[in-house]
Amino acid sequence: MPLLPALRALPLACLLALPLGACVSGGADTSAGRAAALATTISRASACKAGAPQRSTLDRFLAGEAARGASPEQLAAARSAYVSVSEAEMVNHAARPRPCAAAERAALKERMGRIRAGQFDQP
Repeated sequence: MPLLPALRALPLACLLALPLGACVSGGADTSAGRAAALATTISRASACKAGAPQRSTLDRFLAGEAARGASPEQLAAARSAYVSVSEAEMVNHAARPRPCAAAERAALKERMGRIRAGQFDQP
């Protein structure tokens, strides 16, 4: 029976995770905010089969943030935001998948091309 409470809590966890990107980000002008936005884009692109990140995407993003002058604490917050939002997006997509329109898929493919090229700032 211990599994039953966990199964009941899963939908609540999914609902709470929906706005996680906004909660974790701390604003779009922070390293954590940019990391949360990046994670959301990558997760949606993966779900829409519009591209997948390279293994080094997070490391390259953090290197770019360091070059922008982010402190070690800001880099840690950005890494945490990226991982948290990525995990929440995976749970949400598994629990309630959303269809991808052709226009969204095309925009995500273009954005993923820029991400693979190391251009993390452009929306």
